[in-house]
Amino acid sequence: MPTATTPTSFREARNFALRAVAWSLGLFGLLRLPWIQSHALLPVTQAQARVATALFAATSLPGLPVDVTLACSGADATALCLAAVIAYPATWRMRLAGGGAGLALILSLNTLRIGTLGRAVASPAWFNTLHVYVWPAVLTLAIAGYVFGWMRLADRRPSSGERPSSPLATARPAPQPTRRFIFFAAAFLVLFLAASPFYLESPSVLALAGFIARAAAVVLGIVGISAHAAANVLSTPRGGFLVTQECISTPLIPIYLAAVCAYSTTWRRLTLGALATLPLFIALGIVRLLVVALPDAMMASPLFFVHAFYQLLLGAVVVFLAALWRHGGRAALGHALVGVIVGVLLVHLLGPFYTRLVTYPAGAPLDDPQGAIAFLPAFQVGLYLALWVAALINYRAVGWKRFLAGFAILGLTQTAGLLALHVLTTHSGLTAHVRDVRGWAVAGPVLIFAAVVNIARPHR
Repeated sequence: MPTATTPTSFREARNFALRAVAWSLGLFGLLRLPWIQSHALLPVTQAQARVATALFAATSLPGLPVDVTLACSGADATALCLAAVIAYPATWRMRLAGGGAGLALILSLNTLRIGTLGRAVASPAWFNTLHVYVWPAVLTLAIAGYVFGWMRLADRRPSSGERPSSPLATARPAPQPTRRFIFFAAAFLVLFLAASPFYLESPSVLALAGFIARAAAVVLGIVGISAHAAANVLSTPRGGFLVTQECISTPLIPIYLAAVCAYSTTWRRLTLGALATLPLFIALGIVRLLVVALPDAMMASPLFFVHAFYQLLLGAVVVFLAALWRHGGRAALGHALVGVIVGVLLVHLLGPFYTRLVTYPAGAPLDDPQGAIAFLPAFQVGLYLALWVAALINYRAVGWKRFLAGFAILGLTQTAGLLALHVLTTHSGLTAHVRDVRGWAVAGPVLIFAAVVNIARPHR
């Protein structure tokens, strides 16, 4: 077990984070200079459109043009990728090679993106799905996977006669999710997003939502609460709840399937796990609606908890997994419960103040009918604290400096993300899908927690 904090490791993590932020800001500013946009970005974007036209036969149809502008250049993704590569403590030879390969990857994927959007323009549903959901997810996963893969390669190749340039090169690896699980999770999430036009409009899924509403009404009646369901609407004394395809199509489904495929040791377990998917998520859908039975003293708005059910559930599961990763066995449950309690208390006591502090630079609040954006800052900081309490609070090797560094990075990403949402809404009319906001709410703290722990991994 770790017994002492390694100052060098923390300095490496801190310096990497500061360099990455500085390079990101510098590259973002550089790529937005009018001269760079007109003489570099626009010609490259037009070249990508020409290549896409040659590969896919057309990027537009008569009367339905695809306007390939600077917004299609992939400049923001390029800036983030190059910033991470340049900031990482590796030899300049490795950085130049990593930056060049990353740029080639982004240009290739962006060309495919332009081509597929051109082919899908005849179908507004497919075009919007590809443009707003599928391709952003694919680009994000591809760039993140490439950067982390390049970092691992850089750690294995220190220059001859030189001490390793990163603590990762000599530190003993900490337990982490298997590559199989990461691969399956990424693949199933992409498929889940790609299939959204089908299940979000499927009559069969809508019928399943109606069944869940009726089952919830029966359970509520058993516990003495007057409730009835008509079609897919659950009516209770606390209001009516519309259960749609979107309500039961949670991203937890592909994550669950990834875990089944990655960790099943026999075909029998794999088959049983896959067959359990439907009844398991039907049961979760019913439990989700049963929150209306909780008394007013526990929650003022049952609708908010109905909408946030899977986000809260996933947060609790992540905290338990963090405790299991660090402590193992029966002790994990106790540590996880303490983490959840501390996180909930933080959200309840300091959540409103922290939310005002983080959202102040963004200005006026965004349109947020489910309250997902308003809940995001407090939830993320509560989840981040819960992860640290559940997994690492009792270990001297994990210092408060690392905790505070991750906390500061989390606050910066929240402010930057909310500002980006304001810019998109104001200048392009695009609004974030509530599912994406809730995904970001969980993924942000988890990724920062994992990055800080692994980048600043202590010697043993």
